[in-house]
Amino acid sequence: MCYHDTQLVAEDFYDMKIKLDYHSSEPLYGQAVLEIKRLVVTKRLKPGDKLPSVRHLAEQLQLNATTVRRIFDQLAKEGVVVQRHGSGVFITDAELPFSLEHIQKVMTRHASVYLVEGLRLGLAFDELNKILETQYRNLMSEAIER
Repeated sequence: MCYHDTQLVAEDFYDMKIKLDYHSSEPLYGQAVLEIKRLVVTKRLKPGDKLPSVRHLAEQLQLNATTVRRIFDQLAKEGVVVQRHGSGVFITDAELPFSLEHIQKVMTRHASVYLVEGLRLGLAFDELNKILETQYRNLMSEAIER
């Protein structure tokens, strides 16, 4: 494990680089869920890849085992992983089991939170778009580097 300022970067397992900011107001649980999704989107984790055990990931990220179980449960609920009793937790190779209507509803909620927070902080719509475009390019470049 490597320490960088306020972030812990865990990279001991399957080239997983989960970055958690322990001084952020965002819960560590939510950060970890998002980081694992980022690893899937950038193809650092591929369908069928096995995730670390609860105990191993809890040690790696310096989290409580119950928190790691919640992370895995949330990822399973969202269709990112499948939990196989006695075998472990794996990145799913199935298509997401959600309707287009459900996906649009979830993304609309996320977009609304993003817009409200950005506008509350005084950013213009163009600035918010620029941030989205930059983040998109960063994610895609991570995926291309693999």
